[in-house]
Amino acid sequence: MTPVQWNGFALLRPQTPARVPLDGDELSAQFQLGLDWRPFAGFGTHVHLLARNQGDESRRGRAGIVEAYAEKNLNVREDRVRILAGAFFLPTSRENVDSLWETPYTLTPSALNSWLGEELRPIGVDVSYRHRTAKAGTFSGGATLFGGNDTFGELLIGRGWALQDRWALLGEHVRARPNAYTSVSAENDDRPGWSARAKWNNDHGTIQLTRIDNRSDALRHGELIGWATRFNIVGADYTWRDWTVAGESGWGTTAIVTARGRFSSDIAAGYLLVSRRLKTFRVSVRADEYKVRDVRENAVTAALLWEAHPRLRAGIEGIAAAGQKRMAVELRFHF
Repeated sequence: MTPVQWNGFALLRPQTPARVPLDGDELSAQFQLGLDWRPFAGFGTHVHLLARNQGDESRRGRAGIVEAYAEKNLNVREDRVRILAGAFFLPTSRENVDSLWETPYTLTPSALNSWLGEELRPIGVDVSYRHRTAKAGTFSGGATLFGGNDTFGELLIGRGWALQDRWALLGEHVRARPNAYTSVSAENDDRPGWSARAKWNNDHGTIQLTRIDNRSDALRHGELIGWATRFNIVGADYTWRDWTVAGESGWGTTAIVTARGRFSSDIAAGYLLVSRRLKTFRVSVRADEYKVRDVRENAVTAALLWEAHPRLRAGIEGIAAAGQKRMAVELRFHF
């Protein structure tokens, strides 16, 4: 029997106090663990566990499961088909590219990926097809049919955009405003959502286009409010020697139905990141822009990371966003 493989990290992060979009505990601690079991070739399972000290007035939000899925890989001549079934991150991010959906560039991800990590977790089936060519790179496409995520959009309307690395847990209810919560796993209307994507990449760069539609009924179900969200993301990255440039732009609408009719709000977010690796150091700068309704705001992030040891990373990060500033230092131990 193939043994279970595991990896993860523990971190401690003091930071200066700030308000939305940079609010968070002054001392943040996390423990994340990934467990992988591959009993035979082409098939495996993955479970992503998380524990943290930050409750943020959520329910069942301090410890639990982030992802849990089974994976099957099939070879079709020179091509590959991959099938995922369970709960997983949608593979859109150009910055959250490390294991356990972490970013190697900064301490906290962009506003776009902060939102996706906190309010989108497809629970269903994802099928992707990859075709590799000798000279033109690799072309791939994927489609996802999922349940849950009926409240996808509530955080932007109730709280606004945020920059933080707080991944939602399965079964967690995240507080967005008084008497209103959001949950990636709550299914209230029995209407499956869908996503589709197309991607090209080679040894240096990637371009990807993604469409997400949660097909929510846009009605209130107790403390969980349905938001019908349709969102597009185009992302790209390019690596040359020690330099990496990555960026994404997302735009769409989220809507709700009330007694007075259907109301729709425009939502958008994007970022451009430039990073350079210098031996054991990495320096990154990122510019964010995000919008909900007619309110458009900006953020600038600068981070310096130091891999003092293959298992130990120290970092310092400063963010200025919407009139708020936050400085954070972090010590992270990998295992």
